[in-house]
Amino acid sequence: MNNIIKKRLEANFKRSMHYLTLVFNDFFILALIFLFGALMFWYAQNIKKWPHDLWFYKPLIALIWTVILGFGNFATLFKKADEQFLFNEDKQIKEYFKPLYRHSLILPVILIVLVSGLLFPFATLRAGVSVLALVLTALGLILAKDVQFHLVARSFYFNNNEYYNYWMFLLVNYIFILLSIQLSYLAWLYLALTLISWSVVPHLEQGKAFNWYKAIDYEERRQDLVNSFYSMFTDVPEKKVKIKRRKYFDAFISHKNQTPNTFLYQRVLLRDPEYSNLLLRMMIFAVLLSWALQDYIWAGAIGALIIFLTLYQLIPLGIVYEHNVMYHVQPIPLAKRGQALARVLQKGMLIEWVIISAGIIIFSPQKLFAVGMSIGLLIFTFVLLYGYLPLRIEKLFKKVRY
Repeated sequence: MNNIIKKRLEANFKRSMHYLTLVFNDFFILALIFLFGALMFWYAQNIKKWPHDLWFYKPLIALIWTVILGFGNFATLFKKADEQFLFNEDKQIKEYFKPLYRHSLILPVILIVLVSGLLFPFATLRAGVSVLALVLTALGLILAKDVQFHLVARSFYFNNNEYYNYWMFLLVNYIFILLSIQLSYLAWLYLALTLISWSVVPHLEQGKAFNWYKAIDYEERRQDLVNSFYSMFTDVPEKKVKIKRRKYFDAFISHKNQTPNTFLYQRVLLRDPEYSNLLLRMMIFAVLLSWALQDYIWAGAIGALIIFLTLYQLIPLGIVYEHNVMYHVQPIPLAKRGQALARVLQKGMLIEWVIISAGIIIFSPQKLFAVGMSIGLLIFTFVLLYGYLPLRIEKLFKKVRY
């Protein structure tokens, strides 16, 4: 079992590094640095203006810490075949899990430390929380996260007692975190309780039989969650595609002057997570930048760049059906599919322009100039849609080989 877990940890590390290098590419890293710097500048400037000791400050800090505590799942790295080939190794599971506790703690610890550092100025200067209480509570959170992973591991056995409930675990921690930051001496109590739990929970009585079906199902859901994050930035072959109708998108499917190609391209844009997630995250990213910058010039320039990059990455949806046999045996006119693709992309990009422009106008203090920037951004979008887009679509379909 030790050799198995070593190999799986190595394979998981290589896979994670492969996808993380694709996710955190040069452009994204620069954008994150720019966004984080702008956010920290806004934070430093505005924290001086916030009033002292409002009633909701401490419950808000406790809530933020509790949400962070909920991030990160216990990685078992089980595979579907394990229920057949490892089903008689129940006694070795405890040794198998030992390195996984440390492995699973890496991301939660980073998040707890990072968020605690960000909360430090606000908590000490405005909420009246002592430095000692913050440090002790952060340490308690790290121990609580490890306790959570041990409880999850015990829930995989056929136990007479239900040791773990996700929402109850978070609720109990929220109450103790709130008490810790309300009264400094209770922070010692929270740390002591988590330390006692951290010592006791690994030795709790557990069932002799391991529930492989439950453990493997848990790991599949965890892997699907990780793959969903990666798939927002790149193709993930291992990601399971779940087909389901989303009725709230039906309003965006036009029924006027509809052709088979426009119908198909609209469905790809709205139903395929690769393209719908791309459009959605680009819009959210642009609005967040507008909020962080609060400057119509910078927000407009970055908005133009985001519109161009979105359009550039959406164009390949035109060849999704090109190698589908059923698409070619249907009486669908192929000659005008470029025009149909252009119509669908034009609607999508105009929706993105509306969202980005709204963000620029709302968050910019100079409203009149922000409106002018939005009009300029609209002109830029039209140039892309009626000048650049037709040329790119023509070039796209020339490359198709059957």
